[in-house]
Amino acid sequence: MSGIYKKCPKCGSKNVINIIYGMPSYELFLESEKGKVRLGGCEIIEGCPEYACKDCNHEWNKQQIIDHAYGKITRVRAFVGGFRGPNYEVDMDFRNLRLAWNGDEDESKSQITKVLDEQDCKNIAEHLKMLNLLGWKTKYEQPDVCDGTQWSVQIETGDKTIHKYGSNKYPKEWKLFCKFIAAIAGQNFG
Repeated sequence: MSGIYKKCPKCGSKNVINIIYGMPSYELFLESEKGKVRLGGCEIIEGCPEYACKDCNHEWNKQQIIDHAYGKITRVRAFVGGFRGPNYEVDMDFRNLRLAWNGDEDESKSQITKVLDEQDCKNIAEHLKMLNLLGWKTKYEQPDVCDGTQWSVQIETGDKTIHKYGSNKYPKEWKLFCKFIAAIAGQNFG
């Protein structure tokens, strides 16, 4: 997610500079005069803007961008399983306020559908933020294993789709993610 901080959330410009706090050195003062950084003052307060757009003068910080990114999620689809099973899928559709779960265990298939409300969707997005879902790497692979467990997560934000996947290797938050999905679906996942 590091590249998204350097794009203005208001106008979309990439003409962005860092805001630096604290007593500036002479060199930093000169950089400010050249428009390469913006001086934010000597007092550092939590939540202060960290970036400024040189085109529209908008200022923001990392947390505002992270909150905005998770607020744009419209759908999350996740799969985990292997050749011999069990296999699980979940589809959390925030636009249509629906959660669908499919499971394939011991050669028996089952599925459930749940209706979500707006607050459910906000809570899910907030939990996904705590699990750092958007910060996961794109690919996790254990090259020495030919079979095993594969997983994928597809995140839709309205204007783009983000894919994360793995084979026998997982992000550190994976177990908590599976536990969370199982809790909201009321079914096994992972």
